[in-house]
Amino acid sequence: MPRKKADYPDWVMKYKEKGTYINKVGDKYYLYAAHSERIKGTDRVRRVSDGYIGRITKEDGLIKSGSSFKNPPTVYETGMSFAILSVTEKLLDGFNKSFRKNGKLVYCSSIIAYIYGSVSKSLFERSCLSLIFTDIIYPDKFSAAQNTGIERGIRMLDDILPKTFGDDLIFISRRFPDIRLVKVGKHLYLCGLDEDMISISKKYGIDWEETPWQK
Repeated sequence: MPRKKADYPDWVMKYKEKGTYINKVGDKYYLYAAHSERIKGTDRVRRVSDGYIGRITKEDGLIKSGSSFKNPPTVYETGMSFAILSVTEKLLDGFNKSFRKNGKLVYCSSIIAYIYGSVSKSLFERSCLSLIFTDIIYPDKFSAAQNTGIERGIRMLDDILPKTFGDDLIFISRRFPDIRLVKVGKHLYLCGLDEDMISISKKYGIDWEETPWQK
């Protein structure tokens, strides 16, 4: 099923150009740069945010970053990470036993590597995982054992997720990257979920109402 286009006002859509997307938080509109990446194991692509451009208002048009906000909104990848986190608690338990102090680090890095095909400190910091596992100190370089653990984690996710989500994994991989957290000042806002996202989330017990970053 093709993605439905957002029904935003004309005064908002006039700023939507190739390589950008618009995110609505409450009654406010924000413009971001973006590019597409191929979804691992499929012939589909997903949108990846490349950074905040500015806020769009009816009165002032596009207010570019730095011209109005003292601290521009921060966008966190959320949908895929939180979906995986919600169904792989036993995997985290296993890593905590194997790596003790670094179990969370290896687990989160495995999730990031599964989603992006690579792992880095910046990807972790822009993931909701950094808001959940606030005690992780991300290293400049992984040890050989940690790298081996991350590789094993990716293989385990490649096995677990298709078994858990079945045919719904295609939908989740295509649509859940649109679910993002936006930090405006000290407040966090979750992007709105459409009916299909809500239905799939309920099916697999992914509870957006009781998210760890809200506690």
